[in-house]
Formats: sequence, C-alpha cells, structure tokens
Amino acid sequence: MKLSVDERDLVHDTTMYMRIMGSLIHLTITRPYLSYVVGVVSQFMQKPRKPHFDAMKFILKYIIHTLQCGIFYEANIYLQVHGYIDVDWACNVSDKRSFSGFMFSFGSVVVS
Repeated sequence: MKLSVDERDLVHDTTMYMRIMGSLIHLTITRPYLSYVVGVVSQFMQKPRKPHFDAMKFILKYIIHTLQCGIFYEANIYLQVHGYIDVDWACNVSDKRSFSGFMFSFGSVVVS
C-alpha cells in the first residue's frame, strides 16, 4: 500500500486508532518482522485517515491468520548457504525513500 499524509477523510475516533497502534508496537517485541509495517503506519498517528486505518486493519488480519504459523528447523540436512534479497526503489509516496530486505540461511537455520 502507498500511504500519504493528505489522503481521503480523517478517522473520527483517533483514540481507538492510537490504542490499536500501541498494541501493534508492543507486539513487535515478540514479532520483530512486523516492525517495518507498524513503523510506517504509526507515522500517521497525529491525523490518521481512512487508508491508514485500512492498512492497520490489514496488519491485524495478517496477525490473526498467521497465529498458527512458525518456522521449523530440520535436523540432519545438507548444509548449504542460501541468500534472498528484495528491493523497492522510491516506493514511499511521502519521502521517496527506498527500502530493501535480505535473508540468509545456513542449512535449515536462518542466520541473518
């Protein structure tokens, strides 16, 4: 989703938005992979708008649907290094910043 500061109508109940956002920020302690998306949506806490609220609801739906998911490490597997990279150039509508991510695994263990 591409979010900007002045997009569509303001959210009427900002206290509910702030409470849910506080819960999401607290949840990033146990789910650090959510830190980026929660950080992006939390930038709009001063004047949240409908698309920001929709993005927050999408994060909550993702959390609900992935409660039973996890990473399982296999024993006695052939050890090989794998790396994956993802980049999105100038995707942020507000400040035109890019972001990237990477993951390296050694065997079945994610190391970075």
